[in-house]
Amino acid sequence: MASVATFAYMPLLSFLLGATAGFTAGRWLGLRGLLWLIGLASAVGLALIVVLAGIGTGEEEQAFGPLVWLTAGVLPFLFAAIMGGVGGRSLAVRADA
Repeated sequence: MASVATFAYMPLLSFLLGATAGFTAGRWLGLRGLLWLIGLASAVGLALIVVLAGIGTGEEEQAFGPLVWLTAGVLPFLFAAIMGGVGGRSLAVRADA
């Protein structure tokens, strides 16, 4: 039952957290903060990809955890952070004009 909850709620929670973080970084921290957020999320994703690439033949069960964190955690967060950052930056520019 825990894996069903992970697949159902982890992407939604990650998406909402990423949108909030991206909007906050884009609106109040500026472009530099937004780029740091995107860079750190990308680095975590790259580290998970390296872990997945290092799993050998016959050890496929060890790939479940990193795969779930990558597909249900990091990728929705990264997508939402980019979209939230675009929205936050547009509101920041509009407020300054």
